[in-house]
Amino acid sequence: MKIAVIGGTASGPAAAAEAVRTNPSAEVVLFEEGDHISVGACEIPYFVAGRLEGEQDLQVLTAEAFERTRGATVQLRHRVHAIQPAQKRLVVEALRFGSRHEIPFDRFILATGARAHRLGVEGEEAAGVFTVRTYPDALAIKRWLDTEPVRHVVIVGGGFVGLEMAEATRDRGLRTTLLEPEGRVLPASLSKPLSAPLEHAVWEAGVRVRAERVTRIEADSAGRVRAVRTDRGEIIGCGAVLVCIGVTPRSDLAASAGIRCHPSGAVAVDDEMRTSARTVWACGDVVAVPRIIDGVPVHWPLAPVGRRTARVAARNASGARPPDRFTGITGAIAVRAFGVEAARVGLTLDEANAAGFDALAADVQYWSRTRVYPGSRPLWARLVVERRGGRILGGELVGSEGAALRADVLVPLVAAGATAKTLAEDLDLVYNPPVAPALDVLKVASAQALRHMSGEPGKRSVRPRRGR
Repeated sequence: MKIAVIGGTASGPAAAAEAVRTNPSAEVVLFEEGDHISVGACEIPYFVAGRLEGEQDLQVLTAEAFERTRGATVQLRHRVHAIQPAQKRLVVEALRFGSRHEIPFDRFILATGARAHRLGVEGEEAAGVFTVRTYPDALAIKRWLDTEPVRHVVIVGGGFVGLEMAEATRDRGLRTTLLEPEGRVLPASLSKPLSAPLEHAVWEAGVRVRAERVTRIEADSAGRVRAVRTDRGEIIGCGAVLVCIGVTPRSDLAASAGIRCHPSGAVAVDDEMRTSARTVWACGDVVAVPRIIDGVPVHWPLAPVGRRTARVAARNASGARPPDRFTGITGAIAVRAFGVEAARVGLTLDEANAAGFDALAADVQYWSRTRVYPGSRPLWARLVVERRGGRILGGELVGSEGAALRADVLVPLVAAGATAKTLAEDLDLVYNPPVAPALDVLKVASAQALRHMSGEPGKRSVRPRRGR
């Protein structure tokens, strides 16, 4: 059996390695059009900030090491132009030589990932305007900031990557302005009540968040960016622009092969990660995956999901019996920036209501450790539950410590369909004064949710004392 894996980063290498493990007699070849197969994209902000030692810190695994330890063949600088499932072949170009070949394969795994959104405005091609997605992006941004006389950076997009890049440029001593139409950070992931502590930390760090959209980019006579124009008629002078407005699945190859795609543009797959073409599987950032909560397919481009889907696709493409199945995602994500952690699991209240749930939210403020223990910090939580039955649909946590790992506590609860009553009354969470209080913020939030469900007035959340 010959299996072609198309694409690198997180899911491609994971799929190739798993295919070899599942079927050691298979010939597995990974095609990557770039110079590296496995790069840590999430480390880019910390590389730009100078927190990582060098370029090698972004490379998770070299092609040579991968071939030696995983057993698959790697073809770098090879661009796949077409998949022809019916003919069982790929059309591949060796970029070093500009030559094209048709190569026979029995099965195919698409791991083509996603590309960064562009602004689509005049002047976007000016030097000093960057997306933040790939290894070349990381090198180009750092080189520009290291060598050009940049004093002010404009970051477009207030999501997780935009927030991390704002901290990176601030850490480099650069004046930073963040443009986000919602006028606040993480608008798609945090509710307004919980975003306030993070917004305050951003403001205290000197980063200004403006509710504006870029309409044009101005360049100087040498073609370097000098300013952005916004929909409010403002002209913001700058020496660099970082575009962080999300990604689009790279599903062109699949679409041109007649493979069905989801309305989001991602490749549609079943729970075996098989596409509408019988001999083609897909995984990673190019696919739509179902939410465990309601089964709705969504595009969730994160490395942990990429690796999970890669393993399922590879096992099934390699002939595993019984077939492996992907169970869906809870949707967990977190960030730490400007000294504050923010995490979200499952559905927000707006998403829950849009999905047809009769949902409510309980907001509380409590402590990260026992209140009187030195170093205890405020911790904010929101729990989203069904009004009838109390099933936990999602949660948000924000604080200077303890938010992200408490979000991890919610992941199995959301996946299992647990209720607010289970969390409030049936679980023993860790209690140790230097680590967590006797009554954890998650239990406080779940008890508040139960009061809301019963129609009782919610008790006022505990307020931290000044100076704590």
